[in-house]
Amino acid sequence: MNNYPIKSVLEQITTKVFQMKDLSEAKPFIIEFIQDKDINEKDKLSIIEEVEKSRSIIRLWEYLSNALLK
Repeated sequence: MNNYPIKSVLEQITTKVFQMKDLSEAKPFIIEFIQDKDINEKDKLSIIEEVEKSRSIIRLWEYLSNALLK
């Protein structure tokens, strides 16, 4: 029996994304990661849309932080 909690899709990548300083590096990384996951298509599209409309790395970090709190 596995006693480790299941991590959300975003939780799996936030540490790496929070270390990135360049939006042009972070956006494609997140989008590629999300597209390869077996999650609800509506949720997948929503995440991709939010990532694509981020205009700064700070706003992207803010989105990820808020998404993790939901």
